[in-house]
Amino acid sequence: MKHIITIILALTFSLFHEPVFATKTQLTVELDPVRFVIPAFNEVYSERESTLAPEEYELAEELKALLANKDFQAVSNKLDTYYDIELSPALLALKAQVYFTIKAYDKAEATYLSVLKRKPQFVRVHEDLGQLYLITQQLNKAQKHFSTALSLGSSSALIHGQLGYLNLQLDGAFSAIYAYQKALTLEPKNPDWQQGLLTALLESKMFPSAHALLNELIKKHPKQQSFWLTKAAIELETKDFDSALTSLEYSLLLGDVSQQNLQTAVQLHLRTQSFQRAITLIDKNIKENDVPIDVIKEYLYWLNRAKLFSESERILSRYLIKTNTSDVDKSVLSLYRAAIYAQKNQVDKAIKYFNDALDFDNNNASALIQYAHFLMTIKQFVDAESLYLRAQAFESTNLAAMLGRAQIYINTNDIKSAHLLLIDVSQKYPDTPGIKAQIEIIESLVRANNKTQL
Repeated sequence: MKHIITIILALTFSLFHEPVFATKTQLTVELDPVRFVIPAFNEVYSERESTLAPEEYELAEELKALLANKDFQAVSNKLDTYYDIELSPALLALKAQVYFTIKAYDKAEATYLSVLKRKPQFVRVHEDLGQLYLITQQLNKAQKHFSTALSLGSSSALIHGQLGYLNLQLDGAFSAIYAYQKALTLEPKNPDWQQGLLTALLESKMFPSAHALLNELIKKHPKQQSFWLTKAAIELETKDFDSALTSLEYSLLLGDVSQQNLQTAVQLHLRTQSFQRAITLIDKNIKENDVPIDVIKEYLYWLNRAKLFSESERILSRYLIKTNTSDVDKSVLSLYRAAIYAQKNQVDKAIKYFNDALDFDNNNASALIQYAHFLMTIKQFVDAESLYLRAQAFESTNLAAMLGRAQIYINTNDIKSAHLLLIDVSQKYPDTPGIKAQIEIIESLVRANNKTQL
């Protein structure tokens, strides 16, 4: 008999215990959205790939004076007095640049394309036209002209970086890595290329490379909180929880973090059993944020496991007095409170909060099943059976409730009722672990009782 009682109790306990105390919260670090800055258009005129015609020297000197004074409209007006065919590719490119500068984008585009018809390998024009398309959100065209500029020999870090950005947006992170690496090689201190390469590596899930880059950046900028948070995110992704916690703590030293990141720090402290630090951060989170009930349940799960019941009660008290707490949430929290007192063997208080849980939400299936189990352990079998019958109405607790009733019948020596109920369980839930063995043991007891009676 004792063997049967032990096994069925174990089955019942595992089923009733799970819904309230299980925790499945995902550990994540929240990062700020990556902001890529498109550099301003470079207004400096260059003769690198095209030279002026001799008859244009006087005009060029006149234009140079206007450009020095940033009188771009005057330059535009002067050049508009000439037909495009009258101007060399160099001055025509200048005309396009001025249109670009005064935001006459349609005219700038047409003029740049006119230059390229005459001189298709004009690298600077491909660079400028790519930037025009980037600013006007014609990303595929921008990508084409930046690629052409680089294939023609451009060594501009800006063009490599912008191509990296476009590849990241259009073709995925892996295609952006080389362009960002090249840009960073040319301008190793440029934060845009650092961030671009880091983003590309992260999105490509090249975590060791991203981690190595971050370590370099942190050495140079140890007070940059975003680097520490990104480092923590990588370490979580690679399951290096101790390092992730260290990185999160460094980020906390550098200022406030989002509620999600604060919560992740709490979870890591709880899971590594550094409870005092966890409790400090829990208090901070509850004080500063509107903490969801699932998060509160996470706290209670770990604190109760550590038998830090006074801390659990303190958190519950603070949360239950909030005016915006729904009855359903109050029911869940009252059930946690009841479970605390049940574990402390404070029967009257446990019963009070079990009843509170059902008063707040009489459809709280977990409350029904846990209350029934508690009453069974203190031998209040009639009330326990009533609660188990109510719990059977819910799919989530139907099996646990049936096993609980079977346990009551065994405890009260009603072996035949237990036998019939376990057969029902076996038919309805044939995969229940150990159920067939229990039925065989009970059947042997039934046969033994029948022989005794004969």
